[in-house]
Formats: sequence, structure tokens, C-alpha cells
Amino acid sequence: NINVECVGLVNDTVGTLMTCAYKNPNTAIGLILGTGTNACYIESLDRIGTWNGDYNEPKQVIVNMEWGAFGNNNRLNHLRTKYDEEVDLSSINPGKQ
Repeated sequence: NINVECVGLVNDTVGTLMTCAYKNPNTAIGLILGTGTNACYIESLDRIGTWNGDYNEPKQVIVNMEWGAFGNNNRLNHLRTKYDEEVDLSSINPGKQ
């Protein structure tokens, strides 16, 4: 049992990582493949160039990749693989994720 006050949880991917890390401390990433796709990972604070806070405990932070709609303007189409196409075509919003 842990004493936690839940203020808010706004991202399913981060929630997935936190839930799994609670059960298995070796968890390193959260991944959502469903209505959309997204990932997050645990990173050391000293590798976060934009971190303005202190470096006291905890020494890590969760980085949310939030890649939804990445490349929607078709500028990244040359980087897409057949796997990207397959995931996109089977999504609920083909061409928009």
C-alpha cells in the first residue's frame, strides 16, 4: 500500500507506463496501439536539456512522445514504411494518425 493523492492523469500512455512500473520496476516504456498510437519512456533528468527544476529525487522523468498526427501534412510520407501504412489503414482515422 502507498499513500497517494491523485491530482489528475491526462494521458493514457503515461498511465500505462506508471501502472506497469508500479507492478514491475524494470518497466522502461509505455506503448499504446489502439485508437491511435503513442509511446513514452523513462529518462534520466540529467539528459533533459529543458529541465528547470532541481535534480533531487526522483532522478528520472517520464517523457511522453505524443506522436499523434505526426506528419499529417504529408511532408514525411517518404519516411513511411509498409508497416506505417498497415497501422494507418487499420486505424479508426486512416490518413489522420
